[in-house]
Amino acid sequence: MGTRKIHVQAHRGACSEFAENTLPAFQRAVELKVDSIELDVQLTRDERVVVFHDFEVTPEWCRDALGNPIPASLPIWDLESKEIQEFETRIDRRLANKRALSEEERKIPTLRQVFKALKKWEATYGQLPLIDIEIKRQDLIEKKAPSAKIMVEKVIFEIKEYWDPNKTVIRSFDFSVLDEVKKQAPDISIGVLTYQAPISIVEIHQKLKPKLWAPHYKDLSTEDVKQALTLGLEVIPYTVNTVQEFQRLIALGVTGLTTDDPTLLIQFLNQ
Repeated sequence: MGTRKIHVQAHRGACSEFAENTLPAFQRAVELKVDSIELDVQLTRDERVVVFHDFEVTPEWCRDALGNPIPASLPIWDLESKEIQEFETRIDRRLANKRALSEEERKIPTLRQVFKALKKWEATYGQLPLIDIEIKRQDLIEKKAPSAKIMVEKVIFEIKEYWDPNKTVIRSFDFSVLDEVKKQAPDISIGVLTYQAPISIVEIHQKLKPKLWAPHYKDLSTEDVKQALTLGLEVIPYTVNTVQEFQRLIALGVTGLTTDDPTLLIQFLNQ
């Protein structure tokens, strides 16, 4: 593939091989020596940061301590962290080959547990990847959803206590979240997520001065990429899972790719 380095980001860990946002998915990504791991966080009622994509646990994907489907969808922010740790999830939506999940894959980890696991794996696998944390937030005051301020505060505490700000990016679609990161921890890099963005990357750059831009992979043109690179941004589109799209986006000039299947991407880049 030539000499240009392409940043490999494992989306929710190596989630085509192991259940998304779980310790086995993250361990596999570390084993593959990806450049970064993207993960999603939510805040519980007792203000613990858990690693989970959705705003709610649902009967479709979640079982109680006895193995029964939970009776209704429950917002993460309405649950204590102890309750969530007792749940078992069945989220296999991104697995390439459907199978029964291991016990560890059925657990929802805290961000702290992920950071501690990463440091243990360092002895086995060597240099650790960057961790790219997506803060997901719903602005539902009537349901007591946490504010951007408190979510950012709690995530930053975990990073500074158990990880390393220099090996972290915080990303979001929500500009209020990114504004809070800049206020509370200007030493932590930010990434802007967009989907059919209503404003240009120039305007985004003027407002937030991010390190990276993460657009949806279908939204990009050669001109978009050139403009972003001129501004000094890394361009790492999501979520790219086929060789055809790897080829197309690399030809556009992107600096990296976010993928569910880092094994496939690494094999492609090593050809």
